[in-house]
Amino acid sequence: MALTPTRAEAARFLGHAALGYTSSDIEAVRQAGFETWIDRQFTAWRQTSHWDWMLQRYKPTQPNVYDGDLVTSIWRRFIEGRDLLRQKVTFALSEILVTSVGNYIAGFTHYGGASYLDMLEERSFGNFRDILQGASQSLFMAYYLTFRGSRKADGQGTQQPDENYARELLQLFSIGLFVLDAAGNPVPGENGWQQAYTQADVEALARVFTGWDADLLDWPGAYARWKRPMVNSATHFDSGAKSFSFAPGVTIPAGASPQENLRLALDAIFQHPNVGPFIGKQLIQRLVTSNPSDNYVRRVAAAFNNNGQGVRGDMKAVIKAILIDPDLMDAEGRRNGMGPQPEHFGKLREPAARLVQFAKAFNMKSKSGNWWSSTHHPRDFFGSVGQTPMTSPSVFNFFRPDYSPPGTSFSASGESKLLAPEFQITNESSVIAYVKAMAWIIGWTFRDTAIDCAADYSAWLPKASDPLTLVNELDVLLAAGRLSSETKTLMIRALNTMPMANSEQRENRIKAALLMVMSAPEYITQK
Repeated sequence: MALTPTRAEAARFLGHAALGYTSSDIEAVRQAGFETWIDRQFTAWRQTSHWDWMLQRYKPTQPNVYDGDLVTSIWRRFIEGRDLLRQKVTFALSEILVTSVGNYIAGFTHYGGASYLDMLEERSFGNFRDILQGASQSLFMAYYLTFRGSRKADGQGTQQPDENYARELLQLFSIGLFVLDAAGNPVPGENGWQQAYTQADVEALARVFTGWDADLLDWPGAYARWKRPMVNSATHFDSGAKSFSFAPGVTIPAGASPQENLRLALDAIFQHPNVGPFIGKQLIQRLVTSNPSDNYVRRVAAAFNNNGQGVRGDMKAVIKAILIDPDLMDAEGRRNGMGPQPEHFGKLREPAARLVQFAKAFNMKSKSGNWWSSTHHPRDFFGSVGQTPMTSPSVFNFFRPDYSPPGTSFSASGESKLLAPEFQITNESSVIAYVKAMAWIIGWTFRDTAIDCAADYSAWLPKASDPLTLVNELDVLLAAGRLSSETKTLMIRALNTMPMANSEQRENRIKAALLMVMSAPEYITQK
C-alpha cells in the first residue's frame, strides 16, 4: 500500500508540479496521491483563454506596445487557475519554444502573444508533434523569428529565403546542435561532437517556410490576424525538391504543396532520435532539477518515444514520467526506502514562480477583476522580481539550459561541471531587488484604496502570537519543510521583537515572517 504523503512531501511535489498552490491543494495531493492527482490535473477545468479575456476587457483600438495587455492576463491566469499542472507546463514550454512580447514587432503585439500562449496551453497535454505544428504556423512566431513573407530565391543571388526560424527550430525547439545519446549527452565524433544537422539542412528547411504569411480573409480588425494559422502564397513558395541529412531517406518531392512540405519536414524533425532526450531534459530542468541524472533523462526520453501504447510524443506520458520518476520521488529518502538523494539534485526557483506561489498561497484577489490598477501593474510585479513571463530578451529565453555560473565551483572543467540555468539572471542587484519587491508586494493591503490586488492574511492572524508555529507552518507551505533549525531560530527571534497589540501589528508579524521565509536560501533553492 502506498504511504500517504506528509504535508511537507505534498508541498514539495506541488513545488515541482505547479507554479503556485494553496493549503487545500496540499491536502488534495495527500488524499489522492501523486499519480492520481496528476491524472485529475490532465482534465482540470480551464479558465477563459488569454485571447478571449483580453478581448472582453481591452477592445482593440490603437496598436501600441501594451495593446491587449497579455502580462495582466498571465498574472490573472496563474493566480486564478485551478489547472495547476497545465499552467506550469505551459510556462515551461514558453521558455523552450520561445517567443516574446518584449519588443513591439507589429500592431497589437500582445494579441499575437496571447494566441501563441493559448496554443501552447491547449496542446500542452497533447502531442509534441502538434506543438511543433502550432509554433510553425503561428503568425506571432513568424514575426518574431522573421520568416513571415519569406520568399523563394530569385535565381540571381539577390533574394534568399529567411533562415532564422529554420535554424532555431532545429537548434532550440527540437533536436539541438549535436547528436545525442538516450541520456541527452553529446556523441563524440572525429573532430569534437557530432553535428546534428548542417547548414545545407537549414537552407533546405528555410525553403519549406517560404510563402507563409498572415491570413487576412474576412479581416474584421487588425488584431484578428494573430488568431489564425498562416496561409501560403504560391507565388513566393519554393516548390522544388528538398532533403535533409538529419533524416536519411526523407525527400520532399518537387511540386508538393506548401502544406505537404510542412507536414513532411515537421514529421522528419519529430522522428529524429534527439527530440526525446533534448526536449525531455529541458522539461526536467524547468520542472524539477537543473542536473538530472543520465537515467532520469533516459526514462523520460523513453516515455517520449513510446507512451506504452506505441505513441510517440505523448506529453501526458512525458509529464507523468518526469513527476513520478524515482529520482524525484526518492530525492529526499522518502519513506519507501528506495534510495538516497541523487547527487546535485535541485534547482533555483524562478523569480516569476516565487511571486505566483506567494499570490496563490495567500489568496490574492483583484477588487476590480481586471488584475491591475493605475498605480500597480503586473509588469511592475514581475519586472521587480526580475522575470516577466513572455518577455524574454531573446529566443534563447531568460537563461540558457546549459548555463553554468563562471568562476564558481559549478563551472569547474570536465565532468564536474554543473548547470544552473536560473543563475544567469541572478546577481547581487537582482537578489536585493527581489527582496525589496517581495516586501513591497507582501505589504499591499486593500486598506490602501489605490491597491487593486492584495493577499488575504486573515486566516493567519491567530498564529501571530506563536512565532514558532507561524514559522513552522510557513516553512511547510512555502519551503516544503526545508528551513534549517538555525534559520528558523533567527526568524523566531526577530518576530519576538515585534509588537502585536492590535490586528494591524499582528498582520505585520505575518508579513515579516513571510518575507523572511521567501528570502531564505532554503526556499529559493528547490530540492
